[in-house]
Amino acid sequence: MKSLDTELEEVRAEALRKLGRNVVNFSKIEAVLKLLLTMSRVEGTAPTLSEQFHGNQARLRKQSLGRLVQEFHKILTDIPMPSEPDVKCAGSGVAYSVNFAFDPDFVKQQKRALSKIVTERNRLIHQDLIYLDGTSIKDYQELILVLDEQNPRLLHQLEELGWMMRLLQDTLLQSFESLRQHVADGPEESPDG
Repeated sequence: MKSLDTELEEVRAEALRKLGRNVVNFSKIEAVLKLLLTMSRVEGTAPTLSEQFHGNQARLRKQSLGRLVQEFHKILTDIPMPSEPDVKCAGSGVAYSVNFAFDPDFVKQQKRALSKIVTERNRLIHQDLIYLDGTSIKDYQELILVLDEQNPRLLHQLEELGWMMRLLQDTLLQSFESLRQHVADGPEESPDG
């Protein structure tokens, strides 16, 4: 028969392991959002593209999950991308933009899901853990139930963001490969000679 202290330690260890798992999954969601937002909406010449990527990274580095989700919502729905990039430069330049059209029902579902993730994360960090009695087996068991119920939603959201990230990466790779091929083929000769 286990002592009360042994049982408390086992339940505490399980709760902390599952808490760590969920915190890591919240962090992964945040990281993917930062990456998607870093690569979205940049256009210009080769040097300015790099500057914009670095500027986006710096701007997003310290943003909260809630702010990232708000910005992501805008990119999905609120601000239409220009159909033709407006790049004014002397000499040659590279214009990059990617447009994705999402089904409005999918966009609504994503907004709800991501907003719920932010709410759950904030509730977990700012409420559930504050009131956790570290000497109560019952409190740890209740926390474990919350964490186990929450984790499938986090994993599902990671899958949703993951396919968007893969789509963006594939599109970028195809664009850069097309540009590389165009450069490798050299300039087209005019029919006049």
